[in-house]
Amino acid sequence: MKNIRETEPFAYGFLHCKSKSVEKRMACSILNYAQVVPVTVRAEDWFAGNTCNAENYDIRFRSNGAMDYRMELFAKSIRKNPLALVYQVRMFPHIGENYVFWTRNHKEHALAVHKNLWGTGLGHGNPDYKMLLDVGTKGIREKIAKYRTVHSDKGEFYDSLECTLDAFELLAKRYRDEAKKQMQTASEEEKIALRRMADALENVPRNKPRNFFEAVQFFWLAFSFLEIDSPGLFDYALGKYYDEDDSGIRYACLQKLWELFYKTRSWNLCIGGSDEKGNDLCCDLTYDILKVAREYRYNTPNITMRFHKNSPERAWKEAAATLATGIGMPAVYNDECVCTALENLGIPPQDSHLYCMNGCNQIDIFGKSHMGLEDGEFCVAKALEYLLFRGRCQHSHQKLGLDLGNPEKFTTFDEFLQAFFRETDYMADTVTRLSNEAQAWHARFSPNPWRSNLIEGCIEKGVDYKCGGPLYGHGQILTEGLTDTADSLTAIKHFVFDTRKYTLKTLVTALKKNFVGYSELYRDFSTYHKFGNDLEDADEMYATIYHHIYRYFLKIDTFRGGKFGVGCSTFERAANYGRHLGALPNGKRKEDSLLADSIGAVPGCDTFGPTALLNSVLKVDQTLATSGNVMQMKFPKAPFQTPVGQEAFIALAKTYFRQGGQTLQINVVSKEELLDAKIHPERHQNLIVRVGGFSQYFVRLEEGLQDNIIQRTENEL
Repeated sequence: MKNIRETEPFAYGFLHCKSKSVEKRMACSILNYAQVVPVTVRAEDWFAGNTCNAENYDIRFRSNGAMDYRMELFAKSIRKNPLALVYQVRMFPHIGENYVFWTRNHKEHALAVHKNLWGTGLGHGNPDYKMLLDVGTKGIREKIAKYRTVHSDKGEFYDSLECTLDAFELLAKRYRDEAKKQMQTASEEEKIALRRMADALENVPRNKPRNFFEAVQFFWLAFSFLEIDSPGLFDYALGKYYDEDDSGIRYACLQKLWELFYKTRSWNLCIGGSDEKGNDLCCDLTYDILKVAREYRYNTPNITMRFHKNSPERAWKEAAATLATGIGMPAVYNDECVCTALENLGIPPQDSHLYCMNGCNQIDIFGKSHMGLEDGEFCVAKALEYLLFRGRCQHSHQKLGLDLGNPEKFTTFDEFLQAFFRETDYMADTVTRLSNEAQAWHARFSPNPWRSNLIEGCIEKGVDYKCGGPLYGHGQILTEGLTDTADSLTAIKHFVFDTRKYTLKTLVTALKKNFVGYSELYRDFSTYHKFGNDLEDADEMYATIYHHIYRYFLKIDTFRGGKFGVGCSTFERAANYGRHLGALPNGKRKEDSLLADSIGAVPGCDTFGPTALLNSVLKVDQTLATSGNVMQMKFPKAPFQTPVGQEAFIALAKTYFRQGGQTLQINVVSKEELLDAKIHPERHQNLIVRVGGFSQYFVRLEEGLQDNIIQRTENEL
C-alpha cells in the first residue's frame, strides 16, 4: 500500500496544515499534491504538464469540492486505500451531509423528472491566461503584496494564493528536472525536444515567455494544473507571441498542443471577435487554429468563433471551410448581440468584448467572472404538464409542481396562459434557490485559491473566486423544451379556446391515454401550426413565453453577486428530457425522446426552408439571452463543400446576425450517412456531429440523440 501522503495528497496536505482557514488549508493540500504527484515527461508531447490521467483527474475534482456529489469517486478511492476513508472524511466532514442535502432536494424537485430542476453545478471557468503569461507568477506575487497592505485583515487569504503559486512553480521545477534527467539517455531527436522544454522551464512560469514555444509551455502548464477546462480567448492570450515568433516551429507547436487538447478532452476555445471600438481581433493564430482543426478533424476542443459587423471576409471563408469538414465547428457567435446582452447586465463594453465560452456554449468574461456552468436547467414543457395534471409529473407520478386546480375552470386562454406562467415562475424560483444554496456550499467548503490568482477582482477584494471575488458573478440557467411548449400552447389556444372543437377535459384524457383512441384529436394537434415556419400565431406564442421566462430570471439575484441569465443548450440531455415527459399537446407521445434541441423548431417540424426558420427565431429579443442561445441548423454535405454552398451559408449567417441572431451551430452531414451509421457503426467510427453545444462521434451517442440529429431538417443552400 502506498504512503497515505501520496495516495491522498490533498487530504494529507489539508489535515497537516496548522491554519484554521479553509482557504489556507486548501492551498496546503495543493502544495502537497505538487510535491508528491508523479511527474511524467514525454519528449514526443513537446510540452510538460499533467496529461490528466483518470487517477489525477479524480484527485483534481476532489480538490475543487466536486466530491460533494461525486460519491462514486469517493468509494473508488476508499477501495484503493481504506485509510483514505479516514483522511477524506476528516478533510471533508461535509461530504455525507452534503450528499444528503443534494439527495433530499433532488428527490423532491428533480430526479424524478431527470434533473429538470438542477442547480448544483460547480461551474467551468475562464482564468486570465493572457495576464498570467504577460506578467508571470512574479507579477502576480507583486500584485498580492500590493493588496496585502490594502486588506491587512486578509493575511491568510493572501497566504493561500502565494502557497498555490509555490505549488505551481515547484511543479514546473520538477518537470524541468525530469526533462534534464531524461536527456541523459534520450535519442538525439528526443534531446532536442527535452532541451527546449527544460530551457523554457528555466524562464517560465516566473517570467514572461520569450517566444511562442515558451508561451505554449507556460499556458499548458497552467491550463493542466489541477484541472482541464476551457482555454478561453486563446488567440487573444497567445496571438502576439505567435505573430512575433520567427523560430520556424510555431505551427508545429500549435499542432502538438492540438493533440494534447484532444487527449484531455479540453472544453471551449474561443477565437476572433472585436474590441469595444469595433476593431477586428483576428490574427495569424486565429486562422492557423482553423487550419489545424481542418487538418486533424477532431471533435475537441470545442471551437467558438466570434463575428461582428466588421469581420473580414477571410474570417467568414475560413470558418465556412472548417465547417465543411463536418466537425460541427466553429460555432459562430454575434458580438453585436452578445455584447449588448452583457452590457444590459451592467458589464462595460471593454469587458463585454472579452466574452468567451465556458464549457459548451455558456458565456463568461475572460479572466473577470464566475458566471456558472451551469447553475441550473429546467424543462419548460414540464410546466405545461404540471398545469394540465395539477402538479403531477406524468413520468414519476409524483406531485412536483403547483396544483392550480382543475384546468377545466379556465374559460379564456389568457387565464390559462397566466396559470402556465405561475408554474414556470415556481420552477424558476426553485431552481435558482437550489443553485444559490449550492453556490453557498461550494463557497464555504471548497475555495479555489488557484483561480483566485487568475480572475480579476479576487486579489483586489481579498475574496475567493467562489465567494464573490470576481468582478462579475452572474448566473446561467438553461431552458429545455421551449419550442415543444410553444407548439403545444398554440394548438391549445386554437382548438380549445378559439374554435372550441375540444375541451381541456378531453385533451387531458387523451394525453393520459397517450392519444390511444383519440386519432382525430392527435391528427389535429400534431399537424397544427408549428414554430419555425414563419407562421404568425406559432411565432407569437413562442415569443410570449420566451420573453416572460427570460425576463423573469433576470430579476433573481445569484449568491455570487449578479443576476440569473438564461440561454438554451441541451448539451446531451434532450432525449432524456423527452423520455421523462408524458404526452404533450404538440403530438409528442409519452416517453418519446424527440424534443427541441435548441431555440429552433422541434426537429423535422420546420418545413418551409431556412429563411422561414430564421424569421421565426428572429421574432424574439435575443439580447435577453445572457447564456448561449443555441440555434442548430443542418445542411447536406455535398453542396456545403462547394464554394457556392459556402458563400450561400455565409450570406445566410450574416443576415441572421445583422437582424439580431446570437449564434449558429451547424451540422454538415449526409442523412444517408447518418442512417447507415446507425445500422453499421463500424463503418463510421470517425463521423462527427454537432449535438447540443458540442461535437461528438455519432456512433458514441445514445440512440435518442442519434434520432434527434437524424430528424433535424436538412436545409438546402
